[in-house]
Amino acid sequence: MITLKDYQERVLDSLRDFFRQCSHERRPEAAFQAVQLKNNRVPIRYLPVSAAGMDAGMPYLCLRVPTGGGKTLLACHAAGIAMRDLLHAERAVVLWLVPSNTILDQTADALRDTRHPYRRALELSCGAVEIVTIEEALRLSSASVTGQTVVIVATIQAFRVEDTTGRKVYDQNGSFSEHLLNVPADRLEDLLPGADGKPKPSLVNMLRLRRPIVIVDEAHNARTDLSFATLGNVLPSCIIEFTATPARAKHPSNVLHHVSAAELKAADMVKLPLRVITRHPSQRDQLLADAVSLRADLEKLAAAEAQQTGEYLRPVMLIQAERVDACEALRDLMVNKFGIAKDEIKISTGKLDELKSVGNINSPKCPVRFIITVEKLREGWDCPFAYVLCSLKETHSATAIEQIVGRILRLPNAREKQHPDLNCAYAFSVSDSLPAVLNELREALESNGFTSAEAERIIIPVPQGVLPLGILPKTVKFTPEELDVAAAKVQVAELGGKVHLNAETHEITVFVPLDEDETARLKSCVKTPDAQARVVEMVAVVRAAEMAFGGSGKTRMPSPYEQGFDFKVPLLCVRENGSLFEFESTFLIEHRWKLSEKDAALSPNYNPLQRPTGKAGYVDVGAKGEVLTNVLQQTPSADFVGTLHQQVLQLGGTSDWTLETLIAWIDGEIEHHDITAGESAEFIRKALRGLMAKYEITDVGQLALDRFRLREEIEGRIQDHRDGERKSTFQSLLFPDSALAVSDERAINFKTMRYEPSWLYEGGFQFQKHYFGVKPGELVEFKKNRELTEEFQCAQFLDGLEEVKFWVRNLSQKSTSFRLQTSSDWFYPDFVCQLTDGRVLVVEYKGKGYYTSADSEEKRAIGAVWASRSGGRCLFEMPTDVDFSGVTKAVMQAVHG
Repeated sequence: MITLKDYQERVLDSLRDFFRQCSHERRPEAAFQAVQLKNNRVPIRYLPVSAAGMDAGMPYLCLRVPTGGGKTLLACHAAGIAMRDLLHAERAVVLWLVPSNTILDQTADALRDTRHPYRRALELSCGAVEIVTIEEALRLSSASVTGQTVVIVATIQAFRVEDTTGRKVYDQNGSFSEHLLNVPADRLEDLLPGADGKPKPSLVNMLRLRRPIVIVDEAHNARTDLSFATLGNVLPSCIIEFTATPARAKHPSNVLHHVSAAELKAADMVKLPLRVITRHPSQRDQLLADAVSLRADLEKLAAAEAQQTGEYLRPVMLIQAERVDACEALRDLMVNKFGIAKDEIKISTGKLDELKSVGNINSPKCPVRFIITVEKLREGWDCPFAYVLCSLKETHSATAIEQIVGRILRLPNAREKQHPDLNCAYAFSVSDSLPAVLNELREALESNGFTSAEAERIIIPVPQGVLPLGILPKTVKFTPEELDVAAAKVQVAELGGKVHLNAETHEITVFVPLDEDETARLKSCVKTPDAQARVVEMVAVVRAAEMAFGGSGKTRMPSPYEQGFDFKVPLLCVRENGSLFEFESTFLIEHRWKLSEKDAALSPNYNPLQRPTGKAGYVDVGAKGEVLTNVLQQTPSADFVGTLHQQVLQLGGTSDWTLETLIAWIDGEIEHHDITAGESAEFIRKALRGLMAKYEITDVGQLALDRFRLREEIEGRIQDHRDGERKSTFQSLLFPDSALAVSDERAINFKTMRYEPSWLYEGGFQFQKHYFGVKPGELVEFKKNRELTEEFQCAQFLDGLEEVKFWVRNLSQKSTSFRLQTSSDWFYPDFVCQLTDGRVLVVEYKGKGYYTSADSEEKRAIGAVWASRSGGRCLFEMPTDVDFSGVTKAVMQAVHG
């Protein structure tokens, strides 16, 4: 089983929140915007799907995940979330659409393999599953569909009438006669009629009846009107798109959650940065020699890595030849000139694809180290061992370069390597223009799902003739004879953090572009003409890198993070038996409490007999336990999700429910690690008995029909009692004599933490003191009316406060951020600052309308406790209404007395 990464959990949390709110409020647009607000994004308009067969109320969303982010694994979990939290079902039909037959075979094989992590994730999410292709789906029995979740893996073309397979989907098929027995009366109009006017037994009608969950992989490939009309033919319950590059024009996608490059890097999913080396076209052979040499050096590092960690790596190089007819000659050159064994080199072009004969390329028994291609590699081919791209073509097609670049980004085994050079990717390119190559690679990264701002930051040019292994592009090592250490200490100090000197290793690092005077100062630190030339080259590379990405190339101050400054923030802890533990939720409910003694009455607004209504009909249980349906007039409150719930109930079949089996089912559906099974079962028993008495229900089957809503009601009631217990403990911990403590023994240091914003500030204001540079993460500048947001004004204020040495935009919901525990959840303050005297200032801004809320009062209380227990080391402030005078007063008093 693959353990989900933090960012993947956040993606699935967004999806779960969206479907749960859709289920409760029946308004996808409101749920969509609520999730964006929770993710600290400015809400964008939800665009209902517009196509025949698809209701505007049908949940339609997109999860944007860059190349290497694990879209297939997320899709496995997404299917189960849609099934449980939207459909309120225990099994479903999932239509999993892929862009090509090659990807279809690859996906179906992985999902069928009971040992594969994808299959295990699917079973964990959906329970028992059966995986079929379209051809196999044409023979599906009714028992298969009603007894488990069925996943049909197909291409969207397979559902088009003009396609041979597509015609079979719509054709009459006796295998589906059983599926259409006893169709509820209100569903007849949903099914396509045959020649006799009755529902035609066909695969498409089975799907229309079952309201499939539709998952669209690489959704940017399915944007035509025909594609959407084809999806409408199966009457989906929802559409979940997965892509790195969502559509913005034709049928634009509703991007619910966007994973950033920083999040992928922090989770060790991708090789970044991408280091770029170029040579003039006249030096093509030398470029190839450089790339071959670098790959060999990487393999030496990989061997050392294996000795340290036991992880096997064999770096592979992808070579883009000039023409198809040049591939064999290129292989001969590599064999004869570089002494590479022929079986280590494979050619993969349209006519000759030797990769097909390669088994598991990740196996230690596989000899392959070089792959020669021209336009693109075989679709679906995946090899995280691919570290190096060497392009010998002077001109490239956009699709070719983006596809090949995508192949070198995945980090093997999604695990950080001991040697930093094994965490990077490398691109060699023939060109007489470094900016042109950088721009080309930037566009390729954007096509793999990275934003333009991210792409600019993760491509690093390397000086011509300097291989990147073991040496940073902006660092030069000198001999003791070359470097005047005493002079360097003076000059580096004068340069004010723009340059770093390591006197012990005789290394000089340049962080930012230098002007002529500053370059001259640095040259004066070395004694020989050759050393001075290397200083000039180093400065030129730094300037060229900034200019290549639209910078001015002028000198600037490096960020505090670039300079390696510590940024330590003490945590709020609990002192137990002489040890400090971070104060978190488990400390709030360590005491014994009895849920069974609590009031089990549910909300007065909940009536299990008033189940979701749709466009027509009702559902009930008859005297013999059978599900009864009837057609009524159009209901005033009809809605898509209500109709969906009704249809799912109709198809759920009957079971012999008893009070105890329903209690066991609800108990198993609710997480309660802090409550014993006996306590939770007794509470659920009280709730059910109370409902049956209140509504004069004698048949438990009537409650079982509404078990998903019932589960949510009971889960909410349990959470209410849990919150009450936690709040009581929380209040007691606020007293001065409690065990809460603050000490430097337990602190986070932003210098060693990965800053992983989901997006970066893209406005024009140049922040001078932000710890990670001029672009803070997740900071919104303007409201919809183009007025400055109050949080942005707070950031500006802190940036201009003389007593603030540096500050960071603290990211919400990220494990690497500073946080404080409240009675209900984690609290992530907006800003954390280090003052000039070493103190820490934490600032949480609250709008005037929220300042007096119970949530804000609790945050102020825990912030004040954190500050008071620090012995004057820490300050906490909560300004409001754009009034920062309280912050100024607190800082002045602390720093100046």
